[in-house]
Amino acid sequence: MTSGETGVLEQFSLCKADIRLPTNAQTAYSCFLEKLDAWWPPEYRFSPEGVLGLEPLTGGSCYEDVEDGRRLQWGTIQKLEEGRKIVLSWQVSPKRLLIETPQQSGIVTIDFIDVEDGAQVNLVHSHFERYGDGWREYLRAMNSSAGWPYCLSKLKVYITRY
Repeated sequence: MTSGETGVLEQFSLCKADIRLPTNAQTAYSCFLEKLDAWWPPEYRFSPEGVLGLEPLTGGSCYEDVEDGRRLQWGTIQKLEEGRKIVLSWQVSPKRLLIETPQQSGIVTIDFIDVEDGAQVNLVHSHFERYGDGWREYLRAMNSSAGWPYCLSKLKVYITRY
């Protein structure tokens, strides 16, 4: 593959999802970062009893603690901008296997923006081609109503009750 073909591939291997939330950007950011376990869909966990969390620092883990005592690392925080942005490697493969190396995984960027009637949350999941076999199907799944849009809808339900 030439570098030009790679650039075109990367341009089209994006999943985008957004949602308007009835709160300000700082609260939306805090709920995403600090309350992941409270709003993340149970059907998208590795274990029904798993506890999710994000370590709020660059290099911190996005993880699930499972009942046998293991910590499953779903991702690694690449960048945080307080109240505005979270960037993390998404280390879950198309086959729901964990990827040890952040450089071999996709990147999820979540922007939190104050708008007149609340907060706008824009999520972009990029670099699907890094996942290897099955990346196109994974991209389609994450772009579907059962993918990132569904996960963000659960954040909205949580914030509405919060």
